[in-house]
Amino acid sequence: MSATRLTRLILLFAGGAVAPAGGAVAPALALLAGGPVAPALALLAGGPAGTAPAIAPPRQEVRAVIEEVRATGGLELFGTRIAVPAPVTRIYERAGYALLWSSAEDVSDLAVFVHGLERDGLDPADYHRAWIRNEPATADQRARLDVVRTTALLRAAYHLRFGRVDAETLQPNESLARAVHGDDVGDALESLLPPRGGRAEWNALRPDNFVYAGLAEALTRLRAVAAQGGWPMITAGESLRPGMNDGRVPALRRRLEIAGDLAAGLGYTTAFDAVLDSAVRRFQHRHGLNTDGIVGPATRAELNVPVERRIDQVRLNLERARWISPTLTDEFVAVNAAGALVYLVHSGHIVFEARAIVGALYTRTPVFTAQMRSIELNPSWTVPPGIVGEILGAVRRDAGYLEANGIRVIDSRGRTIDAAGITFSHYTERTFPWVFRQDPGPANPLGRIKFSFPNRYNVYLHDTPARYLFEREQRTFSHGCIRVQDPLLLAELALKDARWSTASLRAAIETGATRTIPLNEPLQVLVLYWTASADRHGELHFYRDVYGRDAALLAALDAS
Repeated sequence: MSATRLTRLILLFAGGAVAPAGGAVAPALALLAGGPVAPALALLAGGPAGTAPAIAPPRQEVRAVIEEVRATGGLELFGTRIAVPAPVTRIYERAGYALLWSSAEDVSDLAVFVHGLERDGLDPADYHRAWIRNEPATADQRARLDVVRTTALLRAAYHLRFGRVDAETLQPNESLARAVHGDDVGDALESLLPPRGGRAEWNALRPDNFVYAGLAEALTRLRAVAAQGGWPMITAGESLRPGMNDGRVPALRRRLEIAGDLAAGLGYTTAFDAVLDSAVRRFQHRHGLNTDGIVGPATRAELNVPVERRIDQVRLNLERARWISPTLTDEFVAVNAAGALVYLVHSGHIVFEARAIVGALYTRTPVFTAQMRSIELNPSWTVPPGIVGEILGAVRRDAGYLEANGIRVIDSRGRTIDAAGITFSHYTERTFPWVFRQDPGPANPLGRIKFSFPNRYNVYLHDTPARYLFEREQRTFSHGCIRVQDPLLLAELALKDARWSTASLRAAIETGATRTIPLNEPLQVLVLYWTASADRHGELHFYRDVYGRDAALLAALDAS
């Protein structure tokens, strides 16, 4: 195939003469093929130079079915109406209306692949599992089955790579989906069809990271638990503590044994011993609770969440993992707003983990991705517009509030205005013509260090003087920004500069001078919302749905 012809073919795969907005055509095709650019282009060209792809001869029946699809948006098969996306018609046009599934082995591989989507939390019925292995009685049925098989593969491939639900539609005020996978790459999926693509290429579409793999394995385990009748509930009563003997302890032992927090074969005595104490603490750690070993109301509530709800949580978060997977870099900072935790991941390893404080219910931390570019020591704090009303209210109650807290009034040219000459009662947060700025110091809400990653939400990571809040189980107290428990260690790891250790950062802070330190390389930041996750060792973690987002995603994921 000539270079000119191949270029035209690639542009056709992009849906026209313009490359996708998310980047150049070739990387997008490589992304979908699950491998480097060159092999993806080789697949699109039909194999090594000088060879032509082996496809079945054109069929008039296929042409007739494609005309039906073009006219109606779908086809009828065995009395069922099936929607067929527009890229499928273009695929068959370019193939000369040939049958693409003429090999029994390819059909069998497709059936196995679609059935395996259960481990991804997807419903194989959405990908026409019932029809894939059907034996057609007529040439027309054979053509219709061929188109349905192609539709099933392309839909499954797209959903595995980018997610079944459009995150941007679900959360229109947030920017994760568009920033992560860009616009629809459409016909580039053609490279996955036989004979160029097979099970190896299809399976490679799954996100390749330990979180996704751990969630998929957990889903299989939880479904096995559900098939055995689930786990026992712990009845209400006084808190269970180490050293007690209580009739509810056997159920607690059984519950933790099923979850894998307590070793099997230890028996179901009524004694709350040291081994059970350790098991309770493991359970609490995995569920974002304070690890005190006491089964109080909060721990009992998590123990009593039905296994079916846990299955749904894992499915939802497999979908969230698919949203971000295509553009994960080798190193990134991840914030889980649901768990109020911050991580730094390098080469698939978590090298930093700390508690965080995130947005309250009415000032939620948004979901987005950005690039960290600098770290600021002894930062000043320019009060965001949404908090100006709080400052005005405090000044009305206490005329000395601004001076006591080191807050100045700044005009549009950066000059300090004499606050004594301002009648604050005349203004609201919408009409106040200046800004409030708090000088660096121990009372500054940003603490002594700030991590900057420019974004449209004006959200960043920072230190805090209110460190006692990190001890709370539910840490939703901020106006949207993220306070991190051990900011100096995170700064040292993010900077990757021998000149900047925790000790040297602390010494620079002690000078009181404001200083901005640029990162040698930008660092990806992902601000996420996951109510279930898995660590490097496959340990499953659950977090409360503090912003109430799971129900909408579950409805969208299960929608036909």
